[in-house]
Formats: sequence, C-alpha cells, structure tokens
Amino acid sequence: MKNERYTPEQKNLLKIDPKTYTEEEREAMRIVLLPRKKYLPQTDEEGLEIVSLALGSREKTELFLRCRRDIFARYSCEGRWSAGDRSAVLYYRFSCKGKPLCALRVRIDHFELVFSLNKKEMEAFEKIRPNLSREDIQYGYDVTGSDVQRKVLAYSMERSYEDVFRVLALRCPPDKGKFYE
Repeated sequence: MKNERYTPEQKNLLKIDPKTYTEEEREAMRIVLLPRKKYLPQTDEEGLEIVSLALGSREKTELFLRCRRDIFARYSCEGRWSAGDRSAVLYYRFSCKGKPLCALRVRIDHFELVFSLNKKEMEAFEKIRPNLSREDIQYGYDVTGSDVQRKVLAYSMERSYEDVFRVLALRCPPDKGKFYE
C-alpha cells in the first residue's frame, strides 16, 4: 500500500469512462486525480504525466520541460523526482556534486524554480539588483522571509526567465563551456 498513486476513492473515480465527462467534469477530474498524499513517481514518464495533469496546459508543460533542459544544459547536475508535500503536488530536484542546487516545485496550474541563497549570495544579489526585473525578481526577493543566514526563493518561470537564472547563478555559477548567455 505504501507509495500508491491513488487513494481508494480515486480508484473508484478511475472506473468512470472519461469519454462521458463534460468539459467541467474533465477539468475537475484533472485535479481530483492528482496524488493526494506523498507519492514518488516510479518513472520519468509517470512524473511528467503528473506534471502535465497538474499544470493543465501543453504550454505550461513545455515550459517546465524547457526549464528542466536548461538547468541540465547550464550545470553538470543530477535530477530526480521527489514526493510532493503541503505546498506542492511534486518536485523535480537538482543537485551538483551531491549538493542541492534547486528544485522545480509543481503546484496546480503553475510551477516555480525554488532555491536558497546564503548571506554571501544575498550580498551578491544586492549588487546586481538594479539590473533585475523589479516586479518579478526584486519584489519576490524582498517579500521572502529570511533568517539572517539564508533566504529561500521561489520564482515563476513564466516571466523573467533569464533573470531567474541570473539569480540562481549567484548560488552556483553555470559550468564554463556548457552555456553561454
């Protein structure tokens, strides 16, 4: 029973023929059939299926895939699925040399790139602040709480895509030769 994708109630809903759904029911079922508890996808394909259901549109799913590809293109890192929690349906986590780099946090209808900055990285942020989008990057940075030593940031990738990567580069510079801005 451990790590089962569907609850018994969801399994009952799966017995209904999807061809009989109205458009409203189709949208409701998309959300109702997402994992309701911590669930770790067994394959990359299953993880992407859950992402597609959670995001609800081809465009958002393609943006998720683009972001994942770009992280792999910029960094020599490993990626893995991670079970969701109260704030997310699912995570895709990246690590470089065994240390966490960032994660794609998938929620219903959107996803975010999540990473943290330490005190030194926050000081570096302040130096490049004027060159970053005020609404999308600076505001998100300013409203995020922090203890004195660390700030956890979460940025939507639908806007200011390259600015988000500029902030991530403060945490870990991209590999030389892997990506050119």
